Amino acid sequence: MGLVEVPHYPHLPIYMPLSNEEVTVIVVSVDDFVEYRAKVVNADKPVKVFMGSVLTEAEYRLGVVQAEVKRYCGPITGDFVLHVNAPINLEVPEPTRVECRVNVSSSLRMGLTSITAPTLLSFVPDLEEVAVMVSERLPESLPIVFDLSEAVEGGRLSRSIKLTVVNQTAMGDLKLCLGLPQGLSLGEEQLVVKVVETPSPPDLHIKFFLQVFDLGPEASFDNPVTLNFTYTDELVFELGVDEAKLCIVYYNEEMEKWCPVESYVNLDANYVYASVSHFTQFTVAEFTKEATSLTLSVSSGEVELGSAITVYGSIAPAMNACLELVFTRPDGSTTTVEVVSDDDGSFTYSFNPEIEGSWSVKAVFGGDLEHEASVSEVVSFTVETPTEPQPTTPGCLIATAAFGSELEGPVQFLRDFRDYKVTSTKGGAAFMVVFNSWYYSWSPYVAEAEYRYEYLRQVVRCSLYPLLSSLLVSERVFDVFARWNVEAAVVAAGITAGMLISLAYISSLAVLLRSVLGRRFKAIDAGKIARVAFAWLVSSLLLHLLGLLLDVVIILELSSVCIVLASMTLTPSLVMVILARVLRQMRSA
Repeated sequence: MGLVEVPHYPHLPIYMPLSNEEVTVIVVSVDDFVEYRAKVVNADKPVKVFMGSVLTEAEYRLGVVQAEVKRYCGPITGDFVLHVNAPINLEVPEPTRVECRVNVSSSLRMGLTSITAPTLLSFVPDLEEVAVMVSERLPESLPIVFDLSEAVEGGRLSRSIKLTVVNQTAMGDLKLCLGLPQGLSLGEEQLVVKVVETPSPPDLHIKFFLQVFDLGPEASFDNPVTLNFTYTDELVFELGVDEAKLCIVYYNEEMEKWCPVESYVNLDANYVYASVSHFTQFTVAEFTKEATSLTLSVSSGEVELGSAITVYGSIAPAMNACLELVFTRPDGSTTTVEVVSDDDGSFTYSFNPEIEGSWSVKAVFGGDLEHEASVSEVVSFTVETPTEPQPTTPGCLIATAAFGSELEGPVQFLRDFRDYKVTSTKGGAAFMVVFNSWYYSWSPYVAEAEYRYEYLRQVVRCSLYPLLSSLLVSERVFDVFARWNVEAAVVAAGITAGMLISLAYISSLAVLLRSVLGRRFKAIDAGKIARVAFAWLVSSLLLHLLGLLLDVVIILELSSVCIVLASMTLTPSLVMVILARVLRQMRSA
């Protein structure tokens, strides 16, 4: 005969060996604890008793406890389960599943602050799932704590486990199932599921469908966890949602908004699932994607074979997005290239068509988690036979020598900006004719000196960075204006480049001369120079407009150069005027 005593456990399962011996259970209530005694007669095998409780945080008084012993008729023949009228009943309905049945009202009356569901691997070695069955609506004040301590080895899960929360409602069972993979590291041995009764309100295109759950610990992990929400047809009908739009959403605290997760909906089995790599607040919602639109244009409707053409476009609403440009050749074949729009939604792409004839291009956005797909209108252009052989584009000699190769990024940027942006316009091409005549008259000698003297090459390289930064800004200005008119774009880019280059090089020199020469430099009337430069710039712009209307190359060459020179003159004079006023105010103060 054997005797097993179990002190102060409001509820526990008792696993008996397979035999026909008589089992007697005596329950005695003594003030604030309960003592269980199991009497085993003629036992020839040891008796296993679970020395743990799902009420780890509970300390309360029990009155008279009604107890019963019943034979379990499940697949584990010969097992016995002891039930008492505690707020939580722990059962093992099958060899791989542990169920924790929660009486919410009773738990709240007894002042419980959490529900702990253990893994019980010591008694269920083939455990696959721990389920918490809730017959009432689970409140925020009663979180569910899954104790994974028996399943953790070396900080990681020793097996794959499913953790399920089942809310048994009048409309059927609503389930949240978390699939934890083997090897998962949560950083803790407990996983907390907590209902959020007053979540942050969603945007207008998001309609909550199920309760919001806050999962913890708040950490990211390398092995993804599967979230599976099961719903019922009755709930869909009651709330009037579109099942096809259901997805799992999470609350992004940095953006302070609800964001969708890439989800999959099984309309037949009524569940939504997704894989996540971090824990936060999750729920299922009807998510209506935002509509998008694309605009597209090209730098010219006609282009000669061998010349570049630039595609300009934008996506609304403005965002960074991966887009496709689909070019259709005259023979019907297509080429697809990928581009990424900037934060303002704009994008550009330049290329050289390889065959003559009628081409077309369209932009395609495939959509994402938050936005619908869209396609732009088709834009056509013609590639014509060149009237004369195309001259070889000269290289950027000084920059090539400074950076060591034509393949270096800064050199490629200078060449692409010149070939694909500036020279694709009439005004820009006219400016480059004059600029090249001046630049290539002396740049070969500088480049040769760079190759001879390493220190000179280093100095030139450093001095080119302000120029590169100025032209980078000018390119952005060009892209903005090119959506309206490419000729206006190249003029705006020229003014921007002239002013920024002058600000970087000439203005700093002017400030230095003022500090060195003193009164002799002050005799120069910077305000008058600024007024003259402004008048020069305006007249040059008018002359340039006349050249475009008359299509006279010599006028375009003269006006484009004057626009740049006037811009370069205007900047240092304005700097000196502003500096003089600041100094006067400082002296008067």
